[in-house]
This record gives sequence, C-alpha cells and structure tokens, in this order.
Amino acid sequence: MTELQKLMATKAIKNPAENNPAIIHKFSADPAVLVYNDTVYIYATNDAQQAEITKCKEDNAYNKITNLNIFSSKDLVNWTDCGEIAVAGKQNPKGAAKWANNSWAPAICTKKINGKDKFFLYFADNGSGIGVLTADSPTGPFTDPIGKQLVARSTPNCAKVYWLFDPAVFVDDDGTGYLYFGGGVDKDPAHPKSGRCVKLGDDMISLAGTPEEIDAPWLFEDSGINKIGNKYYYTYCSNWAERGDAKGPDVPPVAVIAYMTSDSPLGPFTYQGYTLQNPGTLFGAWGNNHHWIFQFKGKHYIAFHAQFVEKAMGNEKGGYRNICITDFKVNEDGSLPMQPATKSGVRPVEKFNPYQTIPAATFAATANAGVTSKQTLKAVTDTGYVCIKNADISKGAKEFVVTTAEGNKKGIVKIYKTSPAAVNLLGEIKTKGKGTFACKINLPAQADATADIYIQLNTQSELESWELK
Repeated sequence: MTELQKLMATKAIKNPAENNPAIIHKFSADPAVLVYNDTVYIYATNDAQQAEITKCKEDNAYNKITNLNIFSSKDLVNWTDCGEIAVAGKQNPKGAAKWANNSWAPAICTKKINGKDKFFLYFADNGSGIGVLTADSPTGPFTDPIGKQLVARSTPNCAKVYWLFDPAVFVDDDGTGYLYFGGGVDKDPAHPKSGRCVKLGDDMISLAGTPEEIDAPWLFEDSGINKIGNKYYYTYCSNWAERGDAKGPDVPPVAVIAYMTSDSPLGPFTYQGYTLQNPGTLFGAWGNNHHWIFQFKGKHYIAFHAQFVEKAMGNEKGGYRNICITDFKVNEDGSLPMQPATKSGVRPVEKFNPYQTIPAATFAATANAGVTSKQTLKAVTDTGYVCIKNADISKGAKEFVVTTAEGNKKGIVKIYKTSPAAVNLLGEIKTKGKGTFACKINLPAQADATADIYIQLNTQSELESWELK
C-alpha cells in the first residue's frame, strides 16, 4: 500500500450509521453514473492520483490527473473498487488517448451499435477540449476510436467557450445521442453563455451538428442532462461571482446545482431554480459542486462530491474530494425541490448476496484497512476490517472461504456477524502465501435474515476475494 492508501485507511472512517461518502477509501470527484443491467457504475476524476504526488501538501491543481476511477454496486451502499482507466497519454504511457494531457470530469453512456452494447466514455482534456473512449464492457478495456479531441477550439461555435470541459451525455428514447459541455466566466457572470449542446452522430464518436449555446444564468461548470417524463432537464453548477444588486428568481446562490427545462434536448432551455445546495452549506466543507442525476430500480438519485473527508484527515492543503449519493426528489408538477443531502445517505435498494465470489475491495465502510492498486485488501493494523452492510444470510453458511494474493504471508482472516467483537466471531482462517483457504462456520439458516458482515485481517494478509458457502 502507498502512504496515501495507509493514511486513508486509518483516517478516512465514517460512522457505521452513515452511507456518505459512498466512496470513502479513495479521493474521487465529478461522478458520472451508468446503470447497466442490475448494476450501478460510477466513473470519477482520480483525485487520489494528484494526492499521491502532492502528499496533500499542495492544493489540488488537477494537473497530474491522467486516470479515471471506476466503482460498482448493486445496492448503492456496498461498493466495489473496479480499478482505474488509464486515459491521458501525454503524461502516462499507458493512457489510451495519446494526445491528451489530462482526464477530468467523465461522462458515460451505453448504446447498441450493430446489435451489440457499446460503452462511450467522454472526458475533459483539462479545459481545452472533450475526448471520447469506447469499450465493449462497462469496465473496459477502453480504447481511443478517433485519435484526437471530439470537441476542440476549432469546433464551430466553441472558440470562445472559456472552458471546454465537464461533458454530459444523454441517449434519448429514439437512440439519438446528445453531448453537453462548457463553462467558465469571461465578462458577464450573470450570462456567461459558455454552455453548449450538440447532437452526436449515430456512432456516438462524431458530431452531427454545430454546438448550440445554452444561456444558463450564472453558469460556472458541470453540465448535466436528464429526461424526466417528457421534459429535458439541463442542470449545472452556478458560479462564484458576487451577486451584488442582482436579485430575483433567476439568480441562484453561489456554487449550487441549478436547473433549466425544455421540450427539446437542444433547447431552448428555461431557467427554473436550483435543487442542490453547495456541500459547504450541507457539511461545512466548501468547494466546487459537481453532480450526476440517475434512475435505478424505479427511483431517482443524485451523486455529487464533497470535501469533508479531507478535513477530517487534517490535510495540509485541500481540494481532494469524495463521492456522495442521496435520494433525488421530483415534485408532481415536474419542479425540483431542495434535495435532502445528508451523511446518512441512501438506504440499500436490495440485500447483499455473500453466496458468490466477493472481490475483497467491496465494502460499505472500512477501518484500518485499505485497497491497494491491485484492488486487493490489506490492513495497517492487526484489527483492520471492512464492513458489508445488509447481507442476506437467510441460507445460513457452513464454510467461509478466502483467496489470498501474492503478497500474503502469515495471514489471519476473521469473519464476524453484526460487529467485530469477539462474541460475534463466526470463524477464523490462517493463511500462508497465495491460495484459497477455508474454515468451518456455524451460521444457521433463517428466513429473510440479514446482518452486517465484518471481514477482519491482520497486517500479514493480502486478500483478493471471499465468499460464504
């Protein structure tokens, strides 16, 4: 484990009753969400990459970020670290886009092309343009299909956009794709006119028109797009400019998520108000605001980032963010109320299934244990653990099985029900080297039973996966 991974393992700890941040073990920002089959995938700016270089002794300047993070969940509470996508190739020889300096603020979608699901990952090459990568699965491998920026300064109606970044993507019911991007303030903070929207080609890697201006009041960054009912909702983060004497229903507070609606995906959009406060108002940690609204199992949610974890860690400098999720409400008339963002977060949408191979980098919470760059689990104390919430234990279990990695030595892995207290111990496995090891446990079957499960390991352990049988 790196020094940052060890630091986060010991300092980035949330209350057991809290589900926010959803992703606590790794600095990640600017969430983009893909719902595919029965799984939610989050793609995010890899603030941890910048933090590894700066040791959190410098403010996050984003200039060293070339990878994007991926996480997945079936219940919105227990998340699996799926690793990183090497995107920008100028600073990273493994980067798929050899022309790109950075990879920030991703956007993600899927579309069936020639009868097969394809995945399209759009990203900001700092503020200079938008790139696109493609893959045949949500976790890649991702490749560069065009070898250049999809949106650049040379793109019509884009030369004067202050920041060509922060893409959002949307595939309408008829299969047509649309891209939204832009931001920044030049002379008029009330009407920056730096937002853009454009129809994509059928291949999703070309533009099928000229980007059109979105006159979003007090726009700063962070385009979002959703279709709710028959309306199209364009959402964005308002800017930090002093409002002065500007007042009225079309003047949002600083750095909140505002929204506009239209009957067409390309507008014109009409300003309606704002729906998510800045994380500083919510949690006391001010910073930029970036969001993604999504629907899963019949309900709407909003993912966003906040900076209260870095403050709890006592970082010397700031700007390193973590992802949160909260319920997203829509009024009957289609208007959007203020969203109830809290540290308690969302409730699990289903029971967690432990009767299958579970990647060790899967958990709702952790203490003194962290995820390595290989997505293995290691502890920094002999009582490090991860917590799996709301596990389905109705079938009972007779065996606890773990698979260890190459770095495993004289490992000890324990499993607990309810809490990591001795009275709740179900079983213990002693391991040595890489391999699969098991122990007998006695967990009786009980209809509809659920419990939190704790996997505890000593510092000699390096865990790849586990399961109940």
